[in-house]
Amino acid sequence: MNKRIFGYGTTALLCGSSMVVSSASLAAGGAQELDIVVGSQQSLASGHTLRRVAIGDPSVADVLVIRGEKAGGVLLIGKSPGSTNVMLWEQGKDTPMSYVVNVGSAAAKTLIGPGTPSVKVLGDTALISGAAPTMEMHQRAVAAAEIEAHQRAALGRGANGGAASNGNGKGKANGNGGDGASGAGGTNGAQIYDTSTVATRSVVQVDVRVVEFSRSVLKQVGLNILKQNNGFTFGSFARSALTSATNGPAPSFTSVAPISSAFNLVFNSATHGLFADLSLMESNNLARILAEPTLVALSGQSASFLAGGEIPVPIPQGLGTTSIEYKPYGVGLTLTPTVLSPQRIALKVAPEASQLDFANAVTISGVSVPAITTRRTDTTVELGDGESFVIGGLIDRETISNVAKVPLLGDLPIIGAFFKQLNYQQNDKELVIIVTPHLVSPLARGATLPATPGEQAEQRNAPVWRSLLGGVASRDAVPGFSK
Repeated sequence: MNKRIFGYGTTALLCGSSMVVSSASLAAGGAQELDIVVGSQQSLASGHTLRRVAIGDPSVADVLVIRGEKAGGVLLIGKSPGSTNVMLWEQGKDTPMSYVVNVGSAAAKTLIGPGTPSVKVLGDTALISGAAPTMEMHQRAVAAAEIEAHQRAALGRGANGGAASNGNGKGKANGNGGDGASGAGGTNGAQIYDTSTVATRSVVQVDVRVVEFSRSVLKQVGLNILKQNNGFTFGSFARSALTSATNGPAPSFTSVAPISSAFNLVFNSATHGLFADLSLMESNNLARILAEPTLVALSGQSASFLAGGEIPVPIPQGLGTTSIEYKPYGVGLTLTPTVLSPQRIALKVAPEASQLDFANAVTISGVSVPAITTRRTDTTVELGDGESFVIGGLIDRETISNVAKVPLLGDLPIIGAFFKQLNYQQNDKELVIIVTPHLVSPLARGATLPATPGEQAEQRNAPVWRSLLGGVASRDAVPGFSK
């Protein structure tokens, strides 16, 4: 540690380049702690006649002797962020007045306030200690430490060594300036150590409800018509509806329904030689898929779940070999909670919904691999304990419309309906995710654990034949489980 000594009337003695001050003398002197800002000034020992002044680290703070019989004392000047000590010897007293001086930047002092952890710069190391009630207060202390560490590294360690003077009130420092020490986790060579704590529960339980609503609309219409009269036959069949035909004086035709999955209206008149088959189909399908997982994660850590599966995909390798890589699909969610305070939680949520698409499949090494249709989003919200938010709008709509007709005849008004086939299909899928975070604590040691699903209904070493012989009168649903 660098020391600067000022003597008044007597000669100050230095051991090497520093003055050794015992803890007993500091305690006897009643060391006071002073906090000043870089560039500010503060007077010490005003009105006292001093015979010697010593400062631990001149690069952190410096002193200027105030001349005059009435004034006396010294003027303390903050130079760079850090901590040092100042000792003043009054004329006629052996016990010095001791001060611990903490110098900080103006920006850091503005950030640090009541409730924030303390930040001290010790040499080339910034130390954050204490407890913060919220994450915001902790971030203020981290920002202040980065500012002071940056300024400290930019200014360097200052001069090394010291000098003494006899009675003239001046001193000259000898030595070379040094750069800030380098270290991992520092800012421009200065190290930052964070030993502070945040007084919040760090375990977050997130209740997730994933709902996928699917709606399918299908409309189909097709017509087969056949007319026979005095050896003349005329007919119109839908695609793939005519399976066989026999020509001759008595032609015959074998046909199936225009739409095999539709409802068929059949009309046949043997007297008039008329046969007609009208296929109509209209369907509305609704489906609701629900998943309710519960995830638990530490503050700042991620948790995820996947309700779906994994599809093997062959990957060609060198020398004619093939490896298998599994691609996940289904409904998945990745979340990262950050506890800001005992009542506020920042939550990063990344939901994803994917499904297999066989229509756009590719062939790899002779294996047909389906494509994966994916819907995903990524968002960050801030919630209170127990509050919920909804992620919606993940809609997938697919519309397919197909009209097959006889050229020219199918374009005629009204009559053209007998010479065309319509197939209309629309699929809508909407994904809604509801997320509710809670701050939780683990169960105490020895606490009664809640019953697991099915535990209360399970019968261990139960009579197996009672449910078989008792029938409805038995109180057992199946062997081993009660109703």
